[in-house]
Amino acid sequence: MASLQSLDVVARSATTTATPQIRNAIPAVAKLIDESKCIGCKACQVACMNWNDLRDDIGDNVGVYDNPVDLTPTSWTVMKFYEVEPNEGSLEWLIRKDGCMHCEDPGCLKACPSPGAIVKYANGIVDFISENCIGCGYCVKGCPFDVPRISQKDNKAYKCTLCSDRVGVGLQPACVKTCPTGAISFGTKEDMVAYGE
Repeated sequence: MASLQSLDVVARSATTTATPQIRNAIPAVAKLIDESKCIGCKACQVACMNWNDLRDDIGDNVGVYDNPVDLTPTSWTVMKFYEVEPNEGSLEWLIRKDGCMHCEDPGCLKACPSPGAIVKYANGIVDFISENCIGCGYCVKGCPFDVPRISQKDNKAYKCTLCSDRVGVGLQPACVKTCPTGAISFGTKEDMVAYGE
């Protein structure tokens, strides 16, 4: 369950009043994933679940390494594995980390009719405030990446928070901290763009 914590809010769902001016200039943060360094160990997936105290149901084996096979209200980061055959007789894996993109212009926030259920902090993190969520699912429809999930248990929407609680006190997100190969980098948006180029 997210809370506003001490982060400055720059946008809130279903609100017509302007957000108060930010006290200090806060640099936007970003996460950069170098897929060429990812070994598919799922440490980021486990770290996310551990830090956020999430316990997903045991899934069924559907013949792939994906477990769970998709994002859920209790699996906010999921590793996706794709088999490709670049040349006949050779097999390669493409691995992708799936989760919230923390969009610059979040469709989920625009679509949400519940005041303050979705916020965007000054540092760029898009967060769900579950106590304000009405479970309508508009955030799911508004997200171009189909990331938010509605829980059948409490009818609330959930997704990656980019560990806003950790970032708010100067720590890295749990997935970044735990990645053994350094495939996930975190820092200011400016630094991550420069690093990616």
